[in-house]
Amino acid sequence: MMSRYFNVWVSFGILAPLLLAAGAIVCSEKEKLLQLLPSKVTQQTDCLMECTGMTYIKKLELQDNRNIMLKDSSEGDLGEYCWSTEIKCTVGESFQHAYVVVPVDTSTVGHEMLEVKTTGPTTSTLPAHNSPTAIAENCGLLYDVTQHFSAENVGTSFCVQVITQGDEVLKCPPYMVTLWQRIQNQSNQEGAG
Repeated sequence: MMSRYFNVWVSFGILAPLLLAAGAIVCSEKEKLLQLLPSKVTQQTDCLMECTGMTYIKKLELQDNRNIMLKDSSEGDLGEYCWSTEIKCTVGESFQHAYVVVPVDTSTVGHEMLEVKTTGPTTSTLPAHNSPTAIAENCGLLYDVTQHFSAENVGTSFCVQVITQGDEVLKCPPYMVTLWQRIQNQSNQEGAG
């Protein structure tokens, strides 16, 4: 039942359009939160499901009130892992951060054993993110990709390649974690007074 609730929440609860306002993405349009899913919906990986549970436990421990959304990657060309740059959110939220999580056993694999590169329109190596976050440490290694989703001309998709030293380093394909700050309801503020 919990898995079904998670699927509904992730699939339906984050389907509102985004607007760029003063350099920050803020969801402000009122649209249907429930809509039909495309026929080509993939199951979430075990890694994503485990990370979701561990992250929400950490979030509660930290008393972090931001919303956290996790999304599996889709396969691109030549071993690429891709996500749409049209990040979905709920009305009344402001985009804060986006991280690519590379699911590895963090007790045996460090950032030095991986190279994570963006693949287009320009190729660049992503720096490892070593600062604390609300994302559980056991989820894998983090790479901050916020700037790739905050820029105005980002294209329709964002893809990375993961180059590893050794076989079977990855437990699952990488996934995206986005953090959102709830903002006060401006319509309530306008009506006061």
